[in-house]
Amino acid sequence: METVWIVVAISIVAELVEAAWQYAPRMEQTMQKVYALYRRSVFLLLLAHTGYLYLLFVSLYYDLLNWPIVVAIALKTLDIFTKIEMVRRLYVRREAPDEAMEGLLEMEIPLWLWLIGPLTYPWLIYLAFSYR
Repeated sequence: METVWIVVAISIVAELVEAAWQYAPRMEQTMQKVYALYRRSVFLLLLAHTGYLYLLFVSLYYDLLNWPIVVAIALKTLDIFTKIEMVRRLYVRREAPDEAMEGLLEMEIPLWLWLIGPLTYPWLIYLAFSYR
């Protein structure tokens, strides 16, 4: 059981690192940070998602593939590919944002919203070990 708490604690740290580099008061600023990494390399952008990489590691190392892990991996994958698609539309193809996208980019993001990841994904990892 001690191993589970260590895995969960490392997951919290990985999620906090990921939230720290993405944090910005507005979504447009976050997209600019994502684009800066994307411009260098898509692989660098994927490496910056430390929580996602750690989640994949835990799943493979501990041979976990139950519903909490699948949900966590699916949510993280959806999040990453949504950001990549937004960056491609805004900065690579230079499409003019439609009204909905413009509203999203102008949106102020409170700090508590950035803490959803560090609270949710470690809990899902804990659940994955409980259903083992």
